[in-house]
Amino acid sequence: MRVIFSLFVIVLAALYKRSVWNFTEQNQKTKIDLLAAVDCAQPKTELEDLPLTVQRWVADCGLADRGAIKSVQLKQTGFMRLKPDQQKWMETEAEQLISTDPPSFVWTVKVKKNPLLTVIGRDSFKGGKAQMLMKLAALVPLAQVEDNAKMNESALQRYLMEMSWHPTAALFPYVTWKEVDATTAEATMTYQGVTGSATFYMDKHGELEKVVASRFKDTDEKAQRYPCIAEIKCYVNVHGITVPSEIEITWLLEDGPFTWYKFKVHDVQFSF
Repeated sequence: MRVIFSLFVIVLAALYKRSVWNFTEQNQKTKIDLLAAVDCAQPKTELEDLPLTVQRWVADCGLADRGAIKSVQLKQTGFMRLKPDQQKWMETEAEQLISTDPPSFVWTVKVKKNPLLTVIGRDSFKGGKAQMLMKLAALVPLAQVEDNAKMNESALQRYLMEMSWHPTAALFPYVTWKEVDATTAEATMTYQGVTGSATFYMDKHGELEKVVASRFKDTDEKAQRYPCIAEIKCYVNVHGITVPSEIEITWLLEDGPFTWYKFKVHDVQFSF
């Protein structure tokens, strides 16, 4: 019996190792395909055509001195929880690749549910379509959604909300801007038949404080839109570009605020 159990453990470990390898290979291929599709086109919108508060933000982040950002890669470490009543935060490690033309991203994450169990996942947005895959211990699918209309819209809005890492996107024609007041502007993005908006809030010095979008939290028929807030806690200057280094993501649900993800950014690499 002990021999059988030992063999079972060995087989399970081998399956886990193989599954992690396959998932990693798929992630790498997704990134390679995204980078291969990156265009060398320059933004077509002039800075002076944007609302004044957006002009200040784009100029102050250092973009004018470095030129157009084609793509950015970064790593994240943080904590996540899946439900408002979840007391214990789970440790996370993530990597993300974002391109401005075409607008796309791929985000991969490892979530430690406990010392023995890890969830690995991938979110991506490409060609106006979103894809999400989450697996427990790299073996058991927890969630798998692809090209769902609500998810496509939510992923597009996520792309907008993360524009502070790739501010060049503010100058591409797929984004249009509307001034709300002296420190607030709304960005609306339309791409491949998908449209979504997000509101950018600056402080009196022109620094971006938070981005808010009304997003679908789920993808089923009953899914509703809720305000989703990306609040920037700290900034860092990387090769002359000022980008967020610490962010908290909060949903404003019917029962109140639910902060589900807080993380720090490091190892930021730009391609100009």
